[in-house]
Amino acid sequence: TILPESVTRSSSSSTMVSDAQTAPHAAPAAEADFSKMGIYVDGRTTNELNELLKTKAIGEVTARDMYNFSCMHYLDDEPMNAAAEFFGLQGGDPSPSPSPSLHKVLDFGAGFAGDARVMAAEYPQCEITCVEVQPHIHDAAKHFTEMLRGASGPGGVADRCTHQCVDVFQTDVVGAPFDHVFSVLVVLHIPERARLWAALAASLKPGGTIYIEDYFAARPLTEQDKAQLAGPVACPYLPSHDEYLATLAEAGFVDVEWEVMTGRWLPFVDTRLKAFRAAGDRNARVHGAALTAELDLFYSTVHQLFTRGNLGGVRIRAKKAAP
Repeated sequence: TILPESVTRSSSSSTMVSDAQTAPHAAPAAEADFSKMGIYVDGRTTNELNELLKTKAIGEVTARDMYNFSCMHYLDDEPMNAAAEFFGLQGGDPSPSPSPSLHKVLDFGAGFAGDARVMAAEYPQCEITCVEVQPHIHDAAKHFTEMLRGASGPGGVADRCTHQCVDVFQTDVVGAPFDHVFSVLVVLHIPERARLWAALAASLKPGGTIYIEDYFAARPLTEQDKAQLAGPVACPYLPSHDEYLATLAEAGFVDVEWEVMTGRWLPFVDTRLKAFRAAGDRNARVHGAALTAELDLFYSTVHQLFTRGNLGGVRIRAKKAAP
């Protein structure tokens, strides 16, 4: 394996939740249990990287090569590109020397940092700080980024994509305040919404922008919905549209754009499940039977949730109010 022992060994999941809030729209105290999420299991990305390195030398690997197995959201790179457009980032070749006016982007809950590395590679006038609370995922993401250092050179991806293992409820993010916050399918794991939005608002400059993709309760959730969300999806709390918007407003976010994505996400999760099952032999060879079964459980659970119609998906664009 190419990953160091600290990345590949099993480690207990850490979460971004703590004591219950007393704010009006606070969620009940709960913790997201990541242990049942096959997509987060140690070894999945290691297996895929080792598979990649059968056909490509380490020095030839690009951010795009690692994107598919290090990105854990829907619609491939569309969210990243939509965020870049909203942030006013310009694509193109890096300038000979880094610009003194780089856009500072916080990738909150960056996971394996697939979006962050590609954003840094394809939008060279930004620098991205990846924040991840789960130590084993942070370690893997940092290692993947370091793999690009030789190829990207000074001021390249490895210099403009940095990593911090931080619980934002306990520790300030180094480098704050930022111009932009990017977070895709992360907030759903964190029940203390009022406290979370306050922390993210504090990390933004006045007038700074935030791009979020997340779940919400489109209709009242059934007990089956709640059990599946809390289990394989590690989502212990889900607000309604009105509850969601109220906590954003309380944290000082304005000009909120709420774009419902459910109709586009359902075909994606349907295709993902079918493609995963069609590649059963390959998955068993690369990941083994146990991890393949865990991944199938996760993908099928998400498919069931969206098919029943109570779970909704949303793309949110907003900005922090200026004083």
